[in-house]
Amino acid sequence: MTDEGLTLRPARSADADILGELTAQAYIAGGHLSPDSPYVDVLRDVVPRLDETLVITDVHGDRVIAAITALPHGHVMAEATEPGEWEFRYLAVDPDFWGRGLGQRLIAVVEGRAKAAGAPRLVLRVIHTNPRAQALYEHLGYRHLPERDFTFPSRLDPEVTFTLLLYAKDL
Repeated sequence: MTDEGLTLRPARSADADILGELTAQAYIAGGHLSPDSPYVDVLRDVVPRLDETLVITDVHGDRVIAAITALPHGHVMAEATEPGEWEFRYLAVDPDFWGRGLGQRLIAVVEGRAKAAGAPRLVLRVIHTNPRAQALYEHLGYRHLPERDFTFPSRLDPEVTFTLLLYAKDL
């Protein structure tokens, strides 16, 4: 993909630190993750998902400004899939580039990859405190499957729980 001077390419090992920071900062800037959350370390640990990650770079090709990870069922990082499904995770766009449709472009590419691989459905999880993302996914044709939601206690405060909502789109 080359559009407006932007380039879509597979992530490279040299991108790992940049991808980790981009993902952490996008989640924090979105207001649904605090900087002291233990999940920040998970977001920064890109190596287990690097081979399945796509990035968009700026016009010079040296700044990663958006990323997404696409995982087939059975991949060690896939958490929400059932047999045959694909999942996308870690969608992140540099806040300086929000509102330009980069997330939608990445999702469309992942949908195409999953469909070409024969997946009948693409799934994702989104935290219940992120209505902006929920609205985007619904706009793109994803539907909430509450029977597949996942609720868990906070590592920082066991009295607090979080729910990851599962959204799915038939391909």
